[in-house]
Amino acid sequence: MQPKRFPITSWMNYKWDVVPEEMVEEWRDIGFTLTMTPPVNDDPRTHELVRRLLDLCAEAGIEAIVCDARTHVPGGNWGNPSQRVSLPEDYRERAAAAVREWGGHPAVWGFHVNDEPLCGGLPAVAEACRILRELTDREPYFNLMSNHLIDPDGTTRTIEWQIGFNNFAAYLDHVVKESDAAMLSYDQYCSMSEEWGGPDHYYRCLADYQAAAIRHNIPFWNIILAHGHWMYKAPTPLQMSWQFYSSLAYGAQGIMYFMYRAGGIGDYGAPVDELGNRGPLFHQLQRQHNQFLGQWAWRYRDCTPVATYHWPAAPAGLKTLDGSGIVRSVTEDPSTTHRHTPPSDLIIGEMRDRRGRPHVLIANGSAEKHTKFRVDLNGRSVHCIRDEGKEERWGRPVAGGGCECGEFLMPGQAIFLRVET
Repeated sequence: MQPKRFPITSWMNYKWDVVPEEMVEEWRDIGFTLTMTPPVNDDPRTHELVRRLLDLCAEAGIEAIVCDARTHVPGGNWGNPSQRVSLPEDYRERAAAAVREWGGHPAVWGFHVNDEPLCGGLPAVAEACRILRELTDREPYFNLMSNHLIDPDGTTRTIEWQIGFNNFAAYLDHVVKESDAAMLSYDQYCSMSEEWGGPDHYYRCLADYQAAAIRHNIPFWNIILAHGHWMYKAPTPLQMSWQFYSSLAYGAQGIMYFMYRAGGIGDYGAPVDELGNRGPLFHQLQRQHNQFLGQWAWRYRDCTPVATYHWPAAPAGLKTLDGSGIVRSVTEDPSTTHRHTPPSDLIIGEMRDRRGRPHVLIANGSAEKHTKFRVDLNGRSVHCIRDEGKEERWGRPVAGGGCECGEFLMPGQAIFLRVET
């Protein structure tokens, strides 16, 4: 069960020093459609505040994942990932109490279960998800590992040790089978760190989850970086846009940010800092959320991914555009190559809606270079997705069959097209 609107939110990092009214106003301003509540624990005050928060979310049309300690399950021992974690004997009783308290609220979409369960903790997390499915129609939400822990020698021995599989696709298939997962969610921040794989590995992780989503016919969500911490540099507004639209080009059906509120020693550059100030990323996210929700989401939510290509060349192991799909070829406008600049970098996501009609999302894969290009399509006509419920006919037919259209794209920007075959 997906949320009523395309899910856009942030990983939980809210504290009760911000009153619920201010939280919800901020979420509405930035364009969030979903939220993770601050933690609910044995303190009665947290229950009162979450109830108030949920009431305000319902009024604002924002759904919520309730982070209640009674539905949470430990995910394992990071020092010994294979160490078995047992589900607490009273878990069903505690989860049932949480469901009775929150499950009937109109704003509640799901319950948080765990973040990044290790191989020894996954059985308990999977069992908790099955129990919650028996107790409620609200979604049990847990976030998974990504194939991102690159060892200094270039291997992935660490992640294999942590997930218990030497094949990441087999790991994701196992998770879906064991937990009856109706969706997949993961986080990946190496896009902002060359030493941890950089953009190339970021794309490979998107491809991992896209492939699993296609195999199991379920959606996936991507959690992307929104502030600097550890070895991850803070994204610029254009890099923020690139992360957002590249995720969509791979077919992500939900976007989370880590984190939209952050600051202090070791953290910097978040959309909202530790003093509550809104920075450049806040306004960038506000713009792209309003644009996407108002122009594309009505159609994009109806689509599922078929394949994603890179042009002119793909990172190792991924797909370079070969003309076998809806997009036959791409030509860069000569005006963009007159100066000594790197070639354009496009991400081409092909997808189909429920009626089987082909769609293409083309994103500028550069966070630095504007690009102008022409795309040749295997179809009779092409239509640009516009405001809610609207399409605009684009392009022109070409001799010998097919059609073509061209566009400018700023760094990180994208266009969304329907192709009539």
